[in-house]
Amino acid sequence: MTNEQHNKFIGIAFLVHGGFQMLMALLMALMFGSFALMIPNQPGREGPPRLFFLAIMVFVVVIQSIFATPSFVAGYAVLKRKSWARLSSIIAAVFSAMNVPIGTAVCVYALWFFFGENWKEIYQTTPGGARAELPNDATAWANQPWEARRGERVPPTPPDWR
Repeated sequence: MTNEQHNKFIGIAFLVHGGFQMLMALLMALMFGSFALMIPNQPGREGPPRLFFLAIMVFVVVIQSIFATPSFVAGYAVLKRKSWARLSSIIAAVFSAMNVPIGTAVCVYALWFFFGENWKEIYQTTPGGARAELPNDATAWANQPWEARRGERVPPTPPDWR
């Protein structure tokens, strides 16, 4: 499989994981919402508070959304080959690792790709397709001593505290 295909599958996997997270949030919201609506009111007895179930429903949806958002962001960045796709994918992979088994599989696959050498072929290229490297004069400039660089601020010498 080529690195282009790996990149595409990782992006799709992040989007599927985020969709699965939001589906679980919706199902849990429906469950807690139905609990709140189905509480029987017996005459003369006060039932459990409905507001409690509604508060739990809101809490669960917010937490699930927080865990799904990095997957959606990383999926978008990877599929569109944004410059920040690697960082967002690593963050999303760490967030998704806790969701066994789908999130863990996405995490392992993304970390394998982005911590290896495969990602460099896709993300370290210029728009023309050439490798992004420093030009020779920039490398020479960076290796010069501070005093030799005209127009540059010379850093102060720290005091000798001995």
